[in-house]
Amino acid sequence: MTGGNGCCHKITTVSMKKNLIILLLMILPLRTIASGISLYDLRVEGLTCPLGIDVDVPRFSWKTKSDRKNTVQTGYEILVASTKEKLDAGEGDLWRSGLVASDAQLWIPYGGVRLADNQRAWWKVRITTNKGKSDWSDAQTFGIGLRGETHWKGRWIGVESLVDADAVGLHTRLKARYLRREFTARDSIVRATAYVAGFGLYEFYVNGQSIGDREVLRPVPSDYRRTVYYNTYDITEELQSGSKNALAIVLEAGRAFPPRQEKPYKTPYFGLPKCRINVIVEYANGKREIWATDEKWKISTDGPVLSANEYDGEVYDSRLEHEGWNDVGFDDSGWYQAQRAAIPEGTLRAQMTPNMVVGYGPVDKRSMRKWGNGVIVDFGQNMAGWVLTSVRGNAGDTIRIKYAEKLDSAGGLYTANLRNAQAEDVYICNGKSREWFPSFVYHGFRYVYVTGLRNASVDDFVPCVVADRMRTTGHIATADSILNKVLRNARWGILSNYKGMPVDCPQRNERQPWLGDRTVGCLGESFLFDNERLYTKWMRDIAEGVRSDGAISNVTPAFWNYYEDNMTWPAVFPFACDMLYEQYGNSQPIIDCYGAMRKWLNHMITEYEHDGIIIKDKYGDWCVPPEKLTMIHSNDPARQTDGSLISTAYAIRVLQLMKKFAEIKLRCGNAAEEVVLKADIAEYSERQKVMTEAFNRRFLTVKRGTSVRPGHVLYPDSVFYGNNTATANLLPLAFGIVPDSVKDDVVRNVVRNIIVTGNGHVTCGVIGISWLMRGLSDNGFADVAYMLATQRKYPSWGYMTENGATTIWELWNGDKANPSMNSGNHVMLLGDLLTWCYQYLAGIRQTAESTAYKHIVLRPSFGIEDCFSIDASYETPYGTVKSQWHKTLERLHWDVEIPANTTAEVWLPDGKVKNVGSGSYTFDCSIPHKDAKILRDEFLYEYAPFYSAHASTITELKNGDLLAAYFGGTWERNPDCSIWVSRRKKGADHWDAPVKVADGVLSGTAEGTKSGAAERKACWNPVLFTMPDGEILLFFKIGKDVPDWQGWVVKSYDNGKTWTRKEMLPKGFIGPVKNKPELIGDRLICPSSTEGKWWTFHVEIYDVKTKQWKYVGPVPADSALLTDDGQMHPIKCIQPSILRLGDGRLKVLMRTHNGKLATSYSRDNGDTWSTVTLTDIPNNQSGTDAVTLKDGRHVLVYNDFETVMGTKKGPRTPLRLAISDDGEHFRPYVTLEDSPVDQYSYPAVIQGNDGNLHVVYTWRRLRIAYKEIKLK
Repeated sequence: MTGGNGCCHKITTVSMKKNLIILLLMILPLRTIASGISLYDLRVEGLTCPLGIDVDVPRFSWKTKSDRKNTVQTGYEILVASTKEKLDAGEGDLWRSGLVASDAQLWIPYGGVRLADNQRAWWKVRITTNKGKSDWSDAQTFGIGLRGETHWKGRWIGVESLVDADAVGLHTRLKARYLRREFTARDSIVRATAYVAGFGLYEFYVNGQSIGDREVLRPVPSDYRRTVYYNTYDITEELQSGSKNALAIVLEAGRAFPPRQEKPYKTPYFGLPKCRINVIVEYANGKREIWATDEKWKISTDGPVLSANEYDGEVYDSRLEHEGWNDVGFDDSGWYQAQRAAIPEGTLRAQMTPNMVVGYGPVDKRSMRKWGNGVIVDFGQNMAGWVLTSVRGNAGDTIRIKYAEKLDSAGGLYTANLRNAQAEDVYICNGKSREWFPSFVYHGFRYVYVTGLRNASVDDFVPCVVADRMRTTGHIATADSILNKVLRNARWGILSNYKGMPVDCPQRNERQPWLGDRTVGCLGESFLFDNERLYTKWMRDIAEGVRSDGAISNVTPAFWNYYEDNMTWPAVFPFACDMLYEQYGNSQPIIDCYGAMRKWLNHMITEYEHDGIIIKDKYGDWCVPPEKLTMIHSNDPARQTDGSLISTAYAIRVLQLMKKFAEIKLRCGNAAEEVVLKADIAEYSERQKVMTEAFNRRFLTVKRGTSVRPGHVLYPDSVFYGNNTATANLLPLAFGIVPDSVKDDVVRNVVRNIIVTGNGHVTCGVIGISWLMRGLSDNGFADVAYMLATQRKYPSWGYMTENGATTIWELWNGDKANPSMNSGNHVMLLGDLLTWCYQYLAGIRQTAESTAYKHIVLRPSFGIEDCFSIDASYETPYGTVKSQWHKTLERLHWDVEIPANTTAEVWLPDGKVKNVGSGSYTFDCSIPHKDAKILRDEFLYEYAPFYSAHASTITELKNGDLLAAYFGGTWERNPDCSIWVSRRKKGADHWDAPVKVADGVLSGTAEGTKSGAAERKACWNPVLFTMPDGEILLFFKIGKDVPDWQGWVVKSYDNGKTWTRKEMLPKGFIGPVKNKPELIGDRLICPSSTEGKWWTFHVEIYDVKTKQWKYVGPVPADSALLTDDGQMHPIKCIQPSILRLGDGRLKVLMRTHNGKLATSYSRDNGDTWSTVTLTDIPNNQSGTDAVTLKDGRHVLVYNDFETVMGTKKGPRTPLRLAISDDGEHFRPYVTLEDSPVDQYSYPAVIQGNDGNLHVVYTWRRLRIAYKEIKLK
């Protein structure tokens, strides 16, 4: 070795070994790093190993796995070779990209030599990262299709006329066409590629083998006047070298020969089924041969498929089967020569989205029962597909399988909502047993009614699901069982309605690709399924369907000619293009469809824009909850939203998107379009400004000072859009139209519409529901959104699940509405629910500048108090994002996972943001209280063996434990309502699980005999009190309703560990009605009241020594205005709380029907009371509680709302704690709850031995909340 000074240096063996060790130490970490980086999920044009792709410049994508955090790709190198051998040898004879310094890994364009038609290529990729270099990926393949007519050989063939029983009309019928031909392979086959185009539906066979992995109903639907799709298959393994080979195909109607043709003006007729096939056979000798369709093929229409109508079902006569017809050696001499068929009007294109496939459905809930002359099988799940049936019978026996989603009231199939779809498959036996399923139809069903099958058993029927082949991308589980069922139903509904295009329903005589069903739904669906290829295909369908004048059919492909001109339904065109860009990073649909979108938008503005308003609308806010459950559409103007408001709002949003799209196209660097695109951008900006101003002039109402309760969220000023429906206000909020000066009031009017007008339920149709959940959350009301998501009553998603739905209904009232439009399997009413669940509950979002989740934002709505946990994952184009968290009201545990080559902002509950790279992270942190005065903020339980809880009470025990009691059951008044207690041990950080201590079971008990009751009744309003010696008294009521109340008590002498049997108080006594008693000397002063014909206040006094009860009252009351009717009546007052004033008097504060708390005083420790009068403290006709503190001050917990005159009660929110020095004048101290979601009520408050306040109260009738408050 020559040194730097030109001298030779001798290197010893020892130094060589030392240097080698150093070198190994340097290399090993790099190899360790490299081994921890791998590439997976390689795709070309979004597909895995696709054949027959119809592009000149394919695009490559991959994902990266790394066992190191913060891994960022710094470069990539792609090799593309013409053979796998060359690729394995590292020879990229088609393209060697070289090392490209970039972090890009999605949609990387091919940059090699031009790829020939029928070109097969192999490729691999490796990357460099900041953590080292990956190995080469596994080799993947792709194939180029036949791009253009000049590359096809052969002709379209079929039968160009109706035969036998074929019919066109109300119930079209068409016998299947069976075609075959044998070809001889002249040499050793190295590769064979089949290009199969079906005009209609087909099944393709080679040498008797069905081609296509579980593929059915091929190809995907299209408007055959625009596009006819072909599929590509590698059939090398199925062919025999040097011998004869049989190609065979079955053709059926599909959408080419429509299932209904009674209205030709509505339903276009494309033609009879036909096919065109090119099989390119490549031999070892370098030659190739094309086997193509021509008139030499043989055809028969006398096969077993007698009819296959998508709506009506398939008729299959197995006696007509041609044994071996699709294999070599079949005698087809009796078959006819195929006819040359007319060339379709549409362009022949490669299908760039996967076909539908069939898989097994659920069998775990399968059941069967006899019905009429057959059996009804219930699969427990609504789905789309068919039933695999084990058929048997004598030759000629007919087995009928009729499908339905529901059962009627008699227990038979409910088919009224199928309209005239017959939905029945018919199998005629040939005397042999086998398994059979239809080939050219599908059904929407949960139930089947089967006749003609002898000795049927439940195992004879296996449900099969038919849907587009696509990967699952998302999983989410919440803490709410109802919401989890809704999400499960959504998944099944979406799967049912992916049929090569998104359709509205899978069961009745419709099944159409309605545009408006997916305007926003496409985004939510992308969190569940990898729908990129499906929607990219659909965007082409829509672009091709744009009429010469720019109109778009509301059904596209236009199997129904509904060119009706409106903004909302065709808006899916730009909305879905935007989804594909944002979710998948694919800008190609925007680039390809920009001209068509521009043409449509110009048409709508030119024809229907007047003074900045789009005056044309078709469907309004489709399917708002109607005023009667039997109705389909509401006739109530107060529920309907102005169509021009909807159209104009959507036009403004479309203008925003079109400006964005023009900017994207401009970045692509097409100089020829630069001037036009810049002009478009300017025009879209100006028109958006003009229309926004016009929208606010026309639709915005601003009347300040109109609130009857200023400042309360449910009583905003009259500041709203249109007629103040939720939809009318949501759209301008969602599209950035609302001026900042009025935004808060508009938001509050949305909330009021939901909480007050809708009584806590959905009030929107298809349009409003698309923006509802995000609109609420984005404006500070995520808790209202969660209330809607978990709502069980009508109208809601939960109502559907509670009433038997296993998918999503077409109507909110789908269990009762008129059957003429009442599908049980639609997805349009999902709106933005799925998007909201993933983006707001799981918190999986991305920055505004990011696409495909390159820069992730994890920001769950932790402020939703009753959402305790989320377990979610989403497979982004870069890899898996996980967000798994569990929280109480005070603590959060959060596990997150970020894919390689991405970054994330992680938003913690305290507002801090952690910027992290790829990897797994755990965050354990506290959740800040709303107010520093709140020391503890808890629920007494997360889960309980009852649904609803109410009327809590609390006491501190001698050992320092806190004990709370409440009634819990199905709902107030239900006989299952029992008395439960929860304990918080001194020093513990949680409450123990609820324990039942009493119930209303009276039948057969000594208590029942004593009380004279012989049934179970509800328990009500427990009240706890700890005696000085530690004895615990738990008073409560039993009764079927309030007038039926009888007081009872149970006692504990061991700090609430055990309880005595319930004892009945003297007849006519109920004990303390809601709030704790006061012990004065030997007398327990129990504040009480009655609610018979009138509300009156009284006191029940228990003498501890004599064990005697004394009844004081009813106490007379002054007259005052009753809020119910605005008339003068004696004050209606109940549920008193006792305060001890500084001058020795007792004072009570009581709930009223008069908008203010009532009061009364006693100077003799409760034996007599002054006339009841009103205070100036507001009351909403709900219970309160009060306590006198050790320092002589007084605390009141109450709903700070005065009932509005002319109403019976006000909202039970907000809930506040107030303090008074004299018991007369109270000042607010801390707000406990202020959400508009009703209700926070029936508080109980005590002061603990440590001086802190302990408050429990009803939390929305679902839980009992607890707060510990520190006093100044």
